[in-house]
Amino acid sequence: GFDELFDNGANLTGLWRFFTEFGGLPGSHGFMGTWASGEFTVLDRTGWSFIPGEGIDPGEQSGSWSLQYILEQRLWADPCCDQRNIGLLSQWGLADQKTSPYAWICNVSLQAQGFVARREQDTMGVGYFYSGLSADLKDLSAPLLPLDDVQGVELYYNAAITPWFHLTADLQVVEPANSERDTALVLGLRGKVDF
Repeated sequence: GFDELFDNGANLTGLWRFFTEFGGLPGSHGFMGTWASGEFTVLDRTGWSFIPGEGIDPGEQSGSWSLQYILEQRLWADPCCDQRNIGLLSQWGLADQKTSPYAWICNVSLQAQGFVARREQDTMGVGYFYSGLSADLKDLSAPLLPLDDVQGVELYYNAAITPWFHLTADLQVVEPANSERDTALVLGLRGKVDF
């Protein structure tokens, strides 16, 4: 707890979000940054050393950072029923490659609510994501495990069976980081009960 507070520095996060309207449809843009003052293990193996009798000593770096941009924009809304709409969501990020396994990430998705007639509470969506792994992480793992960037697509349908029970079917296709592995196909089914 509190007696160890700030033992490894502090984390600071800043967020600025502003709202827009394009063609009469609402949207928002968010910018976020993080900075940490602690000591972090570096992924660059040239900073590591071997100490006889003790083993490998990974190098350390003071401080780390990340930046993100988040977009939300409604693309269409039914003028007769506001609950029926289609929206665009996207997120882009950068991180300190020396301390983070990811150098950059991005995702984009289209989400719809009430798209099927007389199913105003149902939602569905399709999305794509790409995670660019840190070059330092790829180099560090290369002798034993060849890594590549991760990417995939997702498709889901959330059915409002009742106002308090939702059932979601989900399909994901993922190209894994381990380039020796096959493409993963993941099927899911989730039930949610609201009390």
